[in-house]
Amino acid sequence: MLEGVFLAPVLILPKRKDFNTRSMRCLLIPEILQSGEVCVTDQEAHHALKVLRLQVGDHVKVCDGRGAWAEANVVATTRHELRCQVDQVVHEQPSEASRLSVLVAAPKGSRFEDMVRSLTELGVGAIRVLLTERSQRQVKLERAKRVAGEALKQCGRSYLPEIGPVVEFSTLTVDPDRHILLDPEGTVSTPGPVRDQELIIGPEGGLSPQEREHLISQDVKAVCLAPHILRIETAAVAAAAVWIADWESQQRDR
Repeated sequence: MLEGVFLAPVLILPKRKDFNTRSMRCLLIPEILQSGEVCVTDQEAHHALKVLRLQVGDHVKVCDGRGAWAEANVVATTRHELRCQVDQVVHEQPSEASRLSVLVAAPKGSRFEDMVRSLTELGVGAIRVLLTERSQRQVKLERAKRVAGEALKQCGRSYLPEIGPVVEFSTLTVDPDRHILLDPEGTVSTPGPVRDQELIIGPEGGLSPQEREHLISQDVKAVCLAPHILRIETAAVAAAAVWIADWESQQRDR
């Protein structure tokens, strides 16, 4: 989860407030959102001008992916940028989901991007790529970041997950209190209390025996999600949904 210093006045809202801006056209900016005039450029400006066809006077939602969003009015446009006037910035508190990270061997083709999209909608805090003996696939992280941004705007969340870095298994440092291995030979277990956790999901064919043994020897807990073999992206999304639903249920019961 990204953090920043907000210089503009902010309004703290409850986590589960239903905002009437969810159906509003949304623009994602890379800078920390502040009150005043906001300039939208590059690909986001192209999308706003050519696809959304925004014009002066249009009402939009502006978000920075760090928890801040605001309603804004388009006050000026050129061929390659548009400017929006922001009056009041709202800072949405992080959800329980942001405490969860996913360390996953990237599936082939567009399946990785589909997985990133779904995990963003669920609200995970980070998605890292794991390189193992059976999965050495490099992925285009910049493309994945754009997919995450599109998903954030579509689903109405205010926090972008961190995408990357790529992690070599040989350099992986594990923490038995933080890491959970999804493994068909693991035990059935509940997520437990809300805390920083990272789910480890291996490649097609699974981790090598040596890699699995290394994690188990480090006291990493192995959890079985389902009795059958799941595709990488299915396991990642299903596990994240289970963890997040359980954590949010715990919060509601307090």
